[in-house]
Amino acid sequence: MATSSPIPVYLLTGFLGSGKTTLLSAWLEQPGLRGAAVIVNELGEVGLDGALLGVTEQASLVSGSCVCCTGLPGLEQALEDLFWARLQRRMPAFPAVAIETTGMADPAPILQAFHEHPLLRERYRLQAVVTVAGAPAGAALLDRHPEARAQVRAAQALIMTKTREADEASTRALAARLAALKPGVPVLRSNQADLAWETVSRALAPCGPSSPPVAEPGHVDHAASPPAPHVHDHAHPHDHGRHAHHHAEQAHFLPLPDPLARDALLIRLHALADALGQDLLRLKGVVALADGRRCLVQFAPDERRFDVRPLSAADIPQQRTGLTIIATHADPHRMAALLVA
Repeated sequence: MATSSPIPVYLLTGFLGSGKTTLLSAWLEQPGLRGAAVIVNELGEVGLDGALLGVTEQASLVSGSCVCCTGLPGLEQALEDLFWARLQRRMPAFPAVAIETTGMADPAPILQAFHEHPLLRERYRLQAVVTVAGAPAGAALLDRHPEARAQVRAAQALIMTKTREADEASTRALAARLAALKPGVPVLRSNQADLAWETVSRALAPCGPSSPPVAEPGHVDHAASPPAPHVHDHAHPHDHGRHAHHHAEQAHFLPLPDPLARDALLIRLHALADALGQDLLRLKGVVALADGRRCLVQFAPDERRFDVRPLSAADIPQQRTGLTIIATHADPHRMAALLVA
């Protein structure tokens, strides 16, 4: 196999609804990431973020499980497939790979894979981890979810999004939490994806390639209050010593094949949000409306509101109608009853 320079990889992470897909979609049109291969990891059986990015030929979807745990072999396979397709000229050469993780991913096992997996170690270079945090409730989410804190600690650059939608107290609180969790790392701001990739690249320039984070001996994270229902354990000793990571949060896809009036849809969405409360972490999907249009529906934990916007046929072609709901302690039958009643 001919030698060549390792392919740089940028890992984009951040908690659910922080704005990763919006940023990445803009960056893929800009110098530095234009033409990059893309790997999107999504919880749930029906992926949406890959379609929202608008890239097809050089995009891979790892769906149904999180790449920090049971989905990690899928990520490794996607990177292998991309490398061989590039080498054998079955796809155009790409300058870099951008990986967008789920909002629940702990980056540590992913970083570890780039150091342990033979092909990934030799043919790729994990250039940087970029972590996104939404300003409206970012500090509260960091306090509540250990995954969000792990994402910040792994970052070489931090991006605060939605600062125009947040009050000054929330923005200051998030900035303080980011500085405490990862001192000295550049903190950038973005609203509606107005942060250029060139600006991010300049912020990353002094950083070397990412390394797996090393836990401090006896370190206990006391930031969460109350402790989040998230379980860690270690894999069987014969499983290459890998760290197994289990999520209490679950993703459920609820199909909505029949068209709905927009007002009826909003009533049902708010009934669902009221019933689940803080257990509702993310909702996204495509719904057919009674007037013949389709709409994109999203809910992010830092905004606590539903965004319902019309879609054209070109936006997300042939997307299965329904909603992916990520929640803690949620009964899928109860959620379905609230949505389809």
